[in-house]
Parts: sequence; C-alpha cells; structure tokens
Amino acid sequence: MMFRYVFHKASTTTMACLKKLQTFKGFSGKVQEMAGDGDQLITRLLFCGPDYPLSHNYTREYLQNYPFIKVDVVPFDNVPTVIGDYNICIVKNLRLNADVISRASRMKLIMQYGVGLEGIDVNAATKHGIKVARIPGGLTGNAASCAEMAIYLMLGLLRKQVS
Repeated sequence: MMFRYVFHKASTTTMACLKKLQTFKGFSGKVQEMAGDGDQLITRLLFCGPDYPLSHNYTREYLQNYPFIKVDVVPFDNVPTVIGDYNICIVKNLRLNADVISRASRMKLIMQYGVGLEGIDVNAATKHGIKVARIPGGLTGNAASCAEMAIYLMLGLLRKQVS
C-alpha cells in the first residue's frame, strides 16, 4: 500500500506523459532509430536485497503494462558490481557508501524506505548528480512505531530519574 502511494505520487506525471506518447503511431520506432540502442530506452529499477518481497513484487505487478520499465532484485553482495546499469535504486537494508555510489554511472534517483536517509551517503550522491529521496513510513506503520519507541524511551528516562 505504501509503495503504491509513493510510486503513484512520484510517477503520475511521467506515466501520463508516456501514455500520451504511446498514442502516437510509430513514435517508439522513431526513438529507437535515433537512439540506436534499445537498452537506453528502458528505465531500470534496482531493489537492493531480497528483504520485504511485497515491495518489489507489487512494483513488478504495477509496472507489468510498461515494458520500458524493468524491475530487478539483486542480493546485497552483487549491488556494487551491477549498480552502474540502473537508473533508479531503492535501498532497503543496505548502506550505499561513496564507493558504491561512484559506480552508479546511469543512476538518477536513490530512494530509501523509512524515516531517514542514514543508509545513503547523500553528499556523494549529490556530487555525482544523483537525487536522493525517502519513501515515507507513514503508511507502513514505521512512523507510528518510531514515535512509540521515543515515548517509551522518555518514560524509561523518567522512571530512572525518579528512582
């Protein structure tokens, strides 16, 4: 549910434009002739790691009618070697440091689930012209859990202070 909301918000404009372009007969053929390489026309989306399979399964299902977007799930160990082939990276439980980000030659956007961006070297991404965003946890319950934990920690501190 959460990823659908974020992906819908992020791609509504793009998808609407692409649907309009698809209505023109022969449009994609002309682009392929000009580009010369059909692989350059495909937006590749990388999910880092097999955790939370519903997110990438839903994304594949949502994008199955768009053959120009390819969704891949890559194990953590393989991410540094293949990241250069992708346009968008969705980070789950992997830290993207400056070394990994420097290999992302085609990358335009890195997104991370949750409250913060602690898993991404934002300065390195900015240096390489890559935008960084987060997928908010408000719809997943992550924000509520984080707030509850903060309250519990404050109550724990109060209890120790009184004792």
